[in-house]
Amino acid sequence: MNESTSPATEPAPDSTGRFRGILPWVIAAVAVLVAAIAIGFLVVNVSSEPKPVAQLTPQSAQGSIPLDEETARDWGVTEADFVSYGSYGDLQIWVTTKPENKRCLAVVAENHISMFRCVAPTFDTIADFDVDPDHVPPAPSGEPAGNVRFVLHDDVVDVYLAPNPEGGFY
Repeated sequence: MNESTSPATEPAPDSTGRFRGILPWVIAAVAVLVAAIAIGFLVVNVSSEPKPVAQLTPQSAQGSIPLDEETARDWGVTEADFVSYGSYGDLQIWVTTKPENKRCLAVVAENHISMFRCVAPTFDTIADFDVDPDHVPPAPSGEPAGNVRFVLHDDVVDVYLAPNPEGGFY
């Protein structure tokens, strides 16, 4: 039999070489797609976060908090334990770390503590407060805002407003 005429002896074309040449391009395209999705998610997420309408910081001129007996007894605090962070409209904001080394936020309205919230120091302290819209500045849009959120983190109290309970915070 003639070896030159035998079809079984010819090698098949190598298809693995072509696959190896395309593989890096496929991996690069997938990596670019994943990066684009991640960047898009971050941009959308950051731009949708509410921005505070005010930031309150510790005040050097101290008054005294109108501390009621119940709060003093239950939390083991005195007037001297609180630092004023100023006011937002008619609401005074006070902070203390005295009770069991927790970060506490007190909202004072009409000369008494209306809300007192404490959390572990690793968390932000949040106090949501409903108030007559005439007692706080209007929302950035100009509409009245009676739902106020105070968030204590680090040494700043951020103030957020919601024009209505379903509207989310500015």
